[in-house]
Amino acid sequence: MATVLGVGVGLFVLAFIWVMCLFLCIALSRAEGAISNAAIGAILLAIVLTIILWFFPREAANVVTDDIKKYDYTMVGREALISLCGIMFVVGLVLVLLFHVMEPIYAKPLKKLKIS
Repeated sequence: MATVLGVGVGLFVLAFIWVMCLFLCIALSRAEGAISNAAIGAILLAIVLTIILWFFPREAANVVTDDIKKYDYTMVGREALISLCGIMFVVGLVLVLLFHVMEPIYAKPLKKLKIS
């Protein structure tokens, strides 16, 4: 498999998907009407494609050409742990967005001027 600096094609595909998703979110952030909700669909589509590409790679993670086979029994546990950490990271970002970034700022009344 061809790699660039030890990084495979799949990472570049995921980076392209998320850059396009970010571009769509920025482009649709000022839109009005029903099209403004398409950004949510773009995020969900990117999440689904990321999960599919993460759990169903095209070839094995460890390609061994020797006659002696070495088994990595902790690979599934490590992938599950990294996936759980990624999901919790996304949940944390959503919670920060909801409760900190989008917190309403209410207008404070100006002091009334007494003209006498």
